[in-house]
Amino acid sequence: MTALCRYLAVAATFTSALAAQRIDTHIHALPPAYVKAVEAAGGDPSGYPSPNWTLEATIESMDLFETSVGILSLSTPGVPIAGTGEAARKLARELNDYFGAATTSASYANRLGFFGVLPDWQDVNGTLRELDYLYQEQKLCSGVTAYTTYGDKLPGDAAFAPIWARLQQYKALVFLHPGVLAVEPRFVGSGLLPQPIVDYPIATTRAAVDLVVTQTLRRCPNVDVILSHAGGALPFLVERAIGSLAVPEIAAKLTGGFDMAAARSDFARFYYDIALSTSDAQLHGLLDVADPERILFGSDFPYAPQFAINALMARYAAFVAKDPRGDKVSPEKLRANSLKVLRKHAIGKNAGKCKPGFENSL
Repeated sequence: MTALCRYLAVAATFTSALAAQRIDTHIHALPPAYVKAVEAAGGDPSGYPSPNWTLEATIESMDLFETSVGILSLSTPGVPIAGTGEAARKLARELNDYFGAATTSASYANRLGFFGVLPDWQDVNGTLRELDYLYQEQKLCSGVTAYTTYGDKLPGDAAFAPIWARLQQYKALVFLHPGVLAVEPRFVGSGLLPQPIVDYPIATTRAAVDLVVTQTLRRCPNVDVILSHAGGALPFLVERAIGSLAVPEIAAKLTGGFDMAAARSDFARFYYDIALSTSDAQLHGLLDVADPERILFGSDFPYAPQFAINALMARYAAFVAKDPRGDKVSPEKLRANSLKVLRKHAIGKNAGKCKPGFENSL
């Protein structure tokens, strides 16, 4: 038996012992219309290959780890791959209708929800229109997906203030997913490594700090933001970001009484998923800076291939079973955290219920 086989055998034992009905808030979908749009644009600009995907395969992956509910979302590049015009607006609506139909169908209503799809935020009016559709007409999403950059703008850019105001109005849950960084050279390793490997965690870190320092998060007390992949490098850099506000030249630019204490309070508001982030170093770093009640489970299926998810779950299960702090991120705790935040942000007639049909499985 190879070392990997022995490792996975041990993992299977741990996972069985830790069996719980998980809720996966970082699980992706590639609907046909989206695949077509990415192909028409020349492929994923991150350099990462687009995986094959079906609803059936999603359920099969969930069943392997007793995941009862998955909240589907688009990974990067999302609808911005189609530009900022009417075609992109139509694509966003088509995808939201696809997700709405799929997650309320008899086959999947008790297993799947979705984060709503938005146009490129540089199309402010189109984004506002789609938010109104999601929250006033369709009323099915569990929140919305946003990206860490739009063109040359971070999400806290003043141009996006109307979007944050509308998110605040709807008390939205925002799943912040890393996006392509406009850097040169674009790929690490002389073109060998696509951006998700190294740059995506940095993108998440930059966006999170931006949302705090621009006071965007402070202006939206009813909005909660989930950071992907344990916050990227944020656990390592958050004290550096907070400490910088004591530098006189930086502090002089702060307004409204915003200071180090305010920044620390706002950083504490983030939620984090553990998709692709289950090593001891990652989990300890996350626990060092995050409230354990704000940590959620995520698999990153299908962008993480099943063999990778298996290995990552093995490490997670071993951490929970053996580490002194393992109980803080147990499957039961992460499930309870997800259930609480999803219920908090449920909309319309489904307020407090997560979404139609979830009551049977949550």
